[in-house]
Amino acid sequence: MRILADLLFPPKCPACGELLPYRGFFGAKEEKSSALCAECTSLWKKEKEELCGICGESVANCLCATKTMQSAGCNCFCKLVYYRPGNKEEVGNRIVYRIKDHNERAAVLFLAQELSREIRKCMGRETWKGKSFFLCYLPRRSRAVLEGGSDQAKELAVELAKRLELPFLPLIGRRQKSQTPQKFLTVSGRLSNATEAFYLVEKRKDEAAGKVAILVDDIVTSGASMTAGIRLLRRAGASDFLAVAVASDECNKNPKIKAPETRSEYDRIYERLIHMRK
Repeated sequence: MRILADLLFPPKCPACGELLPYRGFFGAKEEKSSALCAECTSLWKKEKEELCGICGESVANCLCATKTMQSAGCNCFCKLVYYRPGNKEEVGNRIVYRIKDHNERAAVLFLAQELSREIRKCMGRETWKGKSFFLCYLPRRSRAVLEGGSDQAKELAVELAKRLELPFLPLIGRRQKSQTPQKFLTVSGRLSNATEAFYLVEKRKDEAAGKVAILVDDIVTSGASMTAGIRLLRRAGASDFLAVAVASDECNKNPKIKAPETRSEYDRIYERLIHMRK
C-alpha cells in the first residue's frame, strides 16, 4: 500500500515542496531526517543548533521559559527552533506556515517526530520520575481554522499523544467571540486577550489531577497564551507543566533585547537582531 501511495502521491519536502527520493519497492528504512530534502535537512540542523543567550544551550536543548510563563509556574519550555516573524526563508518558519496555511500533513508528522524526541528527554527529568503525563493544546481562533483548514496545535498534540502513548485531554476551549490576533497587541494586551479567550472544559478536568500537563502550541512569542492555558490547567489540578512549541520568538533568546510592545517595534528590533548575528 505504501508503494502505491508513493507512486500516486510522491512524498514532498514539507518545508520547500521538493519531491523526495523514492523509498524503493522493498521498504528500505528511512533516515530520521528523510521527511525533509537534503538542503532543508542541512538548514534545519543549523537552526536547531542556534544558541540561547540565557542558558547557552542550543535551542533544541534549551528549556528557558518566558517571564510570563514562569509567573504562572511553568519553568520548562521545550522548543525546536527560533521564530522570526515574516521570515519565510528559514526552514522552521516555512514548515509552520505550511501547516497553518496548507494543512500539510507531512509537516505535522515531521514536527511530531522531532518534538517527541525532545519531550521524552524532559519526561525523564529527576523531578518528574513516577509522574503521569497528559497532552493538551491551545485552540486556534475559529476564523483562522476556517481560513487555514486546520488547527495546527491540535494536530501536533494528537500526533504527539500517539507517539508518546499518553492521554490526549482537550481541557482548554476557546470562546468564539471576535478577538484581535495576538500579534497585533502589546505584551500586557496579549495576556489580557488570552485570559479572556480561553476557558477550562469542566467535564474532564478531574482527569488532570496530580498529573504533569504537556501544553502544545505552534509558536510562542511573549508566552501570554501559554500562561493563560497553564493557569487553567492548574485550576484543573495539574501538578506541573511542560510547555511545548515548534518555535520560540527570537526575542526570547536574548536577555538584552526587550520583547516588542507594539507591532511597529518589530521592524526595529529584528533589524537589531540581524545586525547582532552578523
